[in-house]
Amino acid sequence: SDWECVNDTCTIISNANNIQHLFSHERQPALWHAIPSFEELQTAWEEKHDLPKYSIYTEAIAGALMKIRKYYNKFDNKPIYALALVLHPYYKLTYIKMAWG
Repeated sequence: SDWECVNDTCTIISNANNIQHLFSHERQPALWHAIPSFEELQTAWEEKHDLPKYSIYTEAIAGALMKIRKYYNKFDNKPIYALALVLHPYYKLTYIKMAWG
């Protein structure tokens, strides 16, 4: 139904919206959110990409994933993002070891 498509679209977009809100904090630095947020969004959309429920959005999700990967790859040239995770009082090296081995 049309409303089901609207709800599915809202679900897909809400993943990006939730990540965007993480970067909207005015009171605290958000740089350390960058890598985990990109990975979270990529994982959410990769899961949706393969679900039959979202099959009509496959092409759009694939395009969005290409864009995410393009910008995620730029982190390799900017070590400040990984450094922000290392300097974070909670994460330190834990996230890097857990996510990247």
